[in-house]
Amino acid sequence: MTKLTQQTYENSIKEGVSLVAVGAPWCPDCRKIEPILEILAKEYDKQVNFFAVRADEEESLKESLGIRRIPTLIFYKNGIEMGERVVEPDSKNAIEGAIKKTLDI
Repeated sequence: MTKLTQQTYENSIKEGVSLVAVGAPWCPDCRKIEPILEILAKEYDKQVNFFAVRADEEESLKESLGIRRIPTLIFYKNGIEMGERVVEPDSKNAIEGAIKKTLDI
């Protein structure tokens, strides 16, 4: 997953379908979903761009996105936020369901 910064965020999500995972390495729930996101990134390699935002390194970006709890997953299609954000997901099914919804929109 490519790490995004305040400077690279807008340009990175502007084309195609993107999943942005906002988290931090000290967050147990974030570490728990990391391997799930890696598996999904391989499964949806041709359809979805997977990105990560380090909440502790990108405070201003986290604030501008209105992130209150991590991990938070945000889904975009051509730069427009689609569907509902997935906050503190606990399973592959929850994440994959949101990916499929975004692809169907």
